[in-house]
Amino acid sequence: MKTMAHPSRNARLARAFFLLALATVAQPQALADVRSFKDCPDCPLLVAIEPGSFVMGSAPNDADQAKDGREAPAHPVRVERRFALGRTEVSVGEFARFVAATGHVTSAEADATAPGCLAWLAQDHTLTARPRLQWRAPGYAQRDDHPVVCVSWNDAQAYLAWLSQRAGHTYRLPSETEWELAARAGTGTRWPWGNDPAQACLHAKVADATPHADGWQWPERHDCSDGHPGVAPVGSYRATANGLHDMIGNVWEWVQDCYAADAYARQDMPADGSARELAGCTARGLRGGAWISGPGRTRPAYRGGYGPETRANVFGFRVARSL
Repeated sequence: MKTMAHPSRNARLARAFFLLALATVAQPQALADVRSFKDCPDCPLLVAIEPGSFVMGSAPNDADQAKDGREAPAHPVRVERRFALGRTEVSVGEFARFVAATGHVTSAEADATAPGCLAWLAQDHTLTARPRLQWRAPGYAQRDDHPVVCVSWNDAQAYLAWLSQRAGHTYRLPSETEWELAARAGTGTRWPWGNDPAQACLHAKVADATPHADGWQWPERHDCSDGHPGVAPVGSYRATANGLHDMIGNVWEWVQDCYAADAYARQDMPADGSARELAGCTARGLRGGAWISGPGRTRPAYRGGYGPETRANVFGFRVARSL
């Protein structure tokens, strides 16, 4: 009598990922009842996001899965409470109103010995520390409707505290789990728009095939071109099914969580979708990729983290609040 072979752990995970992804796609919340609202004249436009379940992380057969295990293992999670996210990333104009009202001095401006902010510049095609750069002068031309950059996680917290006073509601950063639920927008595919990275230019400002002024091209890029090599005004690309813009690309977005690359492997993420918090946290999470990011880092599953004082001209943030 033949003995039936047991499927490998990876095969079981892949099947679970597929089945749960189908269940997630079937949820009507991602495709219906898209609502947007404002709490105050200076407040960002918010979009309501319903609670839901999805598979967090990447499937074992994802060729772009990070080699250090930060996306694995894929695991089912549930966000228990309804919440809202900013329809777009916080803009330069929105941040400027906060600075004008409070006199806030950003991390990049406060420390005279610091190198300003990490910045990718077209002059040398390198992301490195640059002196004197800050949110008003990040190393490229910007308008009020561009996403604010060169702001640290701590700067984002200061903005959120001011906004909470203005609005009469508690504003915060999204948790990693909330962010990924919203970014996936009810899909079970590698990107919110599907499995083809070449479709990115319709939906996100990412590293693509558009050459720079000197002819230089991104070594890792999406096989499409939107004709624009740098950062874009917020909301320039198609929204996800739940009404959010730029969840993928444009700028990396700070999230609330204390970041650890092995948090999934140690099963150390909150079960209810709230943020992972630890005393003495030395790194905070970032999600979504940026205008300099290739296909591997623009998947909703990809996650990273930096110290809360870190600032870069590819880092920004998006507001959240509980409903």
